[in-house]
Amino acid sequence: MPKPPRRQANQIAIARAAGVSVSTVSRALSNAPGISEERRSQIRKLAQDAGYFGRATAPAATRTLLAYVTAGMATGGLAPFYDAVVAGLSASAAEAGLTLAMRLVDESNFDLARVERDNADLQAIATLLIGLDLPAAIGARYLERGDPLVLVNGYDPTLRFDCVAPNNFYGGALAAQRLIEAGHRSLLYIEDHIRWTTIQRRRGFLAAVEDHPGTRGTVLAIRADRDRLLNAEIIRRRRGEADWTAVFTVNDTMAIRTMGALEAAGLRVPQDISVIGFDDLLYAAMISPPLSTMTVDCAMLGRQAITLLLRRLAEPNAVPMQIDCAVRAKTGSTIAQLAQV
Repeated sequence: MPKPPRRQANQIAIARAAGVSVSTVSRALSNAPGISEERRSQIRKLAQDAGYFGRATAPAATRTLLAYVTAGMATGGLAPFYDAVVAGLSASAAEAGLTLAMRLVDESNFDLARVERDNADLQAIATLLIGLDLPAAIGARYLERGDPLVLVNGYDPTLRFDCVAPNNFYGGALAAQRLIEAGHRSLLYIEDHIRWTTIQRRRGFLAAVEDHPGTRGTVLAIRADRDRLLNAEIIRRRRGEADWTAVFTVNDTMAIRTMGALEAAGLRVPQDISVIGFDDLLYAAMISPPLSTMTVDCAMLGRQAITLLLRRLAEPNAVPMQIDCAVRAKTGSTIAQLAQV
């Protein structure tokens, strides 16, 4: 039996002493299923010797997580993405003996009053923002009170709070790199919404373009009146007023919309224009031709968020962490090879 931690007990110290993860410690102390009795007894003995009990065995009613999910994205074209994130969150929360209270919110009316009301009703021990950028007033509230807050598929640019997201910069750079390696030298990036996550995606795209002399990248922002602006750009390309031969879009939903608009204008994918998306949503493989895209392990975002949260609950004064989950290329049939490079 490893020696119990000598300093003030916390779940991280207990996990190190037992040689297991913080999630395993939390599950053992909360009597969650999936832990052998031998391991549970070992962890509980370490916690007892370290004086941890009383804090780790709080009633279930005080172990509720308040999770806000973007309604605009989670109920629209990106629903499969957020469904997978929530599935990862739910599974890991259950393993840790935590109750997850989900709330869909519209970004336009997500404010401090809503947060205060929900926290008063639920007595939540922590909050997660899923697919939402942090409003200043809400951030100030959590900083002032010291309550745990984790951003899921989001960034805190000043890193005041824990956050987990895909490595969007690298993902954007890798998408551009795939097009460049296929011989394309004039690339178009299409974005239809702006968040800290998508800003990093665009920056990665432009960085990859800059790293390849002779390659040009154009950004088309179509956040309002998307169809008109998208069709206008495609008409410019059809008339020869633009020369891009490949398109990288902010997500798969936008890629599919772009493919439809290209073909309606008489431009074939990939024979005339190559297209690559982002997120690897389920329906990306169902279209014809199957979409080339960038894969994100959405469930892993949710699982890592709970890991961050357990660390925060165990170490309230720990330095905030940002976890970037890897983004990988998925081969489809929408990128044409123009030349060997």
